[in-house]
Amino acid sequence: MDEKTIRRFKEGDAEAFDLIYHQYAKKMYYFALGLVKDEETSKDLVQEVFINLWEKKELVNTNLNFDNYIFTIVYNTIRKFFRKKAIETKVIDHITKNSPEIIKSSDGTLIYNELLEIASNTIEKLPPQRKKVYKLSKQEGMKIKEIADKLNISHRTVENHLARALKYLKEELAGISLQALIFFHLFLT
Repeated sequence: MDEKTIRRFKEGDAEAFDLIYHQYAKKMYYFALGLVKDEETSKDLVQEVFINLWEKKELVNTNLNFDNYIFTIVYNTIRKFFRKKAIETKVIDHITKNSPEIIKSSDGTLIYNELLEIASNTIEKLPPQRKKVYKLSKQEGMKIKEIADKLNISHRTVENHLARALKYLKEELAGISLQALIFFHLFLT
């Protein structure tokens, strides 16, 4: 992709975005399909990549190799998908093994989704900076140093925000149910 098109895209030019989409979408789809082995999931992942790319267009570094940049985003999106699937499977297996009476009355995926929604709502109640630090760490997979650099705060401040966020989440979820507490330990820490 030429630098002029990337610059136009970065400035919000929808036509430049279309050019990028048409050049990369098919390659990205086949790359994802080779890893996840599911057509619909692959399409969804490519869609997610392009949504994220558009939302963060101003962060694109025009000095980097755009091919490498975009495929790094695809790869990280796929890794995030597999991490979420692995965690979902762990939670369902744990609940099935330790609380079979719950599984008799409902589907394990339903329980996981309900717990995920409860956790998301609880995370949203965190103070803004603490929530941002938590999401960068646990949902984006950033390291403490990266978060500190990105937010222009000290490493210690990042560590404090994370510790307080985890303490708050544990207390809130423990008050709901044993399953929520298990979910906390498997998914949120």
